[in-house]
Amino acid sequence: MALCACSDSAPKPDERLVAAYVEMRVAEQTYGGESSESRTARRDILKKYGYTREDFIKACDKVLDDEKRWISFQVAVSDRIDSLLGIEKPKPAKKDKK
Repeated sequence: MALCACSDSAPKPDERLVAAYVEMRVAEQTYGGESSESRTARRDILKKYGYTREDFIKACDKVLDDEKRWISFQVAVSDRIDSLLGIEKPKPAKKDKK
């Protein structure tokens, strides 16, 4: 029964995939989509995180095919980008005790 209760929660995103994905997007924004610099940067990023091109695509497809996984992945991507930009996470609002 405990397993059923946990099964509806969003799976924790793969931090290695999040980091690789963010760096791939940065490379694309920096060098464009099809330049030789962009291709070199993508190849280096995949190597850095231990992915082949095919493995990276499969991992991204797995995330894209599952709404809960996609949402938690995008939250992790946003958090990583914010941390790279030095943006602090907002603190939760304090609840008034009545």
